[in-house]
Amino acid sequence: MTKQAAIYSRVSTDEQAKGYSLKTQIEACQAYAQERGYTVTATFSDDYTGAAIDRPELNKLRDYMTRNPLDVVIIYDIDRLARKSAYQVLIEEEFKRAGVSIEFVMAQYEDTDEGRLQKQIRGVIAEYEKAKILERSKRGKRGKAKSGFVLTGARPPYGYQVKSEPHKAWLEIDESEAAIVRMVYDWYLRGDESGLPMSANGIAKRLTKLGLPTRGDRQAHFAKKFGHGVWQRAMIIHILTNETYTGVWHFGKTKMIEDGKHREQQPKRGLGKQVTRAQEEWIPVNVPAIIDRETFDLAQKRKEYNKRVLSGHKIHEYLMKGRLTCSKCGYAMRGHTIRYKYRYYECNGKRQVVCLCDMPNVYVDWVDALVWEWAKAIIENPESLRVGLDNVQGELQQANQALFDRMAIIDQQIQENQSQLDKLLDLYLNGDFPKEVLTERKSRLEQMVGGLSKERDDLARHIRKVAMTDDQLSYIEAFCAKIRKGLNQADFNTKRQIIELLDIRGKIAFENNEKVLYLKCLFQPNEGQPVSRLLISPLLNIGVIVTKTYVYLSTVLFP
Repeated sequence: MTKQAAIYSRVSTDEQAKGYSLKTQIEACQAYAQERGYTVTATFSDDYTGAAIDRPELNKLRDYMTRNPLDVVIIYDIDRLARKSAYQVLIEEEFKRAGVSIEFVMAQYEDTDEGRLQKQIRGVIAEYEKAKILERSKRGKRGKAKSGFVLTGARPPYGYQVKSEPHKAWLEIDESEAAIVRMVYDWYLRGDESGLPMSANGIAKRLTKLGLPTRGDRQAHFAKKFGHGVWQRAMIIHILTNETYTGVWHFGKTKMIEDGKHREQQPKRGLGKQVTRAQEEWIPVNVPAIIDRETFDLAQKRKEYNKRVLSGHKIHEYLMKGRLTCSKCGYAMRGHTIRYKYRYYECNGKRQVVCLCDMPNVYVDWVDALVWEWAKAIIENPESLRVGLDNVQGELQQANQALFDRMAIIDQQIQENQSQLDKLLDLYLNGDFPKEVLTERKSRLEQMVGGLSKERDDLARHIRKVAMTDDQLSYIEAFCAKIRKGLNQADFNTKRQIIELLDIRGKIAFENNEKVLYLKCLFQPNEGQPVSRLLISPLLNIGVIVTKTYVYLSTVLFP
């Protein structure tokens, strides 16, 4: 019977120049399949780092295996599968458990101790090559910066253009953009014709009104969300805080660190969290100045002054701060107070330079009162609370089953490699093999165990973040029981703590000329709980409709 095969290819940016193009990999894999009489049913190609185990197309291949008959996955070479030896072992074991073997075009490895050893050695070499590529790349970039050249690619700071020759680049002033930069600083510090300093948002609106082109209007490779000549407040803030305009561009201001958090995959992005380096680590590069240092420093002082003044204003309490969105445009709803008295939730889409939404404002008192009554109804029903929390645990366990399966594979591989280490000791004591051979083998096994152990620790941290433990569920239940009797006397901080504990979130809509609030929280209600309607205030004609859905969902009608 003909074997069903899939092809997996991968490149990353730094490997394109080495002949590892996706096209040549796929052609070689197709020829390999044809020689062996395999039927290729699917092809998956990643433009992603091999130092990550979760990649967009590799995950699609995983899903494909669960729904389609598949016998073998063909890959050009072992370093196309992974750039970490531990990941190579984990992926192969994962596929093996699904009944799918992996074959490499450039080398065949038998399923024996010798074959597995050869594969591990090749995997370690691939990992070493990746580390060397990164080290050479970083060293080369730092060397260019120390030589007085910039590394901005095709995205120089606004106000500049890049001039380049092979292996070096520098900045020159773009006079048309530089004039706008100087005008932004002038308006921010001295104001327009009225003589009053302008805010960043006011400057964005003025530039938009004038129809002056942005960088995205002039250059096609820049992303542009809005129409021609539309400026955003964030663009103005970036100009007002960019020290490059004083004549110094810095290399190495940030770095990536591993913080154990799981992030959505984005091609061409580093793995981990980007943080600011200590300033003494930055490498300064002299560039032409657009403004003087005094002007830049005055802008920073005004920014800090505005921050202090605003922070001195009365702090208004918004129970659903950061937890409401607009159903019409998708922007967040923010708290907004008029004359220090009238409080509303307002769609952020209305506050853009070009208004994106016409959602009416909603009184904060209405929303917060309804949300709190809804939260109280959950807490005052202990049976529904317990069942809901149990359902959460089950759903999280099911949703993250792939992570638990990967953890089991890691544990098995650690045990197998540790068992081989124990056997090596017996061979050494018996004198069956030369000491040099056993020492090298021992070093590679220890390296493999170390890599697997680190991956296990990283995975365990991630599982703890995405899945609630029994202790966390018990804490929620105990906390709700503790404050159940005092709900009517709860202060704002206690209410906010409960909102965050139950992870209550809402969405404002306008349907049939009525303002509607959709609510959801951490869990779904008791399976036996009927659909009900609770009228909170007949005088205001405010009602709550509780419906059974995937999440605990409510619809609240406003007057």
